[in-house]
Amino acid sequence: MAATVTHSLVQQFASMKPAEFGRTIEPKWQVAQRLVKEIQGAVEKEHLTPLDGARTISAVAATLFGTTSSSSARSPRRRCSPPRRADASSRH
Repeated sequence: MAATVTHSLVQQFASMKPAEFGRTIEPKWQVAQRLVKEIQGAVEKEHLTPLDGARTISAVAATLFGTTSSSSARSPRRRCSPPRRADASSRH
């Protein structure tokens, strides 16, 4: 089996001629626009929270345009816990 060489998306686009770039990116861009509009509508109708909408748009962009890094990969998720309340018995 031959080895597969994977170049970054930036390298791939940098090596293209202008006409090739347009033919390659335009179909993906059109799909992304439609999906973003759907996500925006879902946020406006409160089917998604703004944060979930942003995460979904980020995932769409990563999938369509080949981005491999994401904010969740760079920083660990932190869980928010409610503030601690002093126990009534410990005040005496």
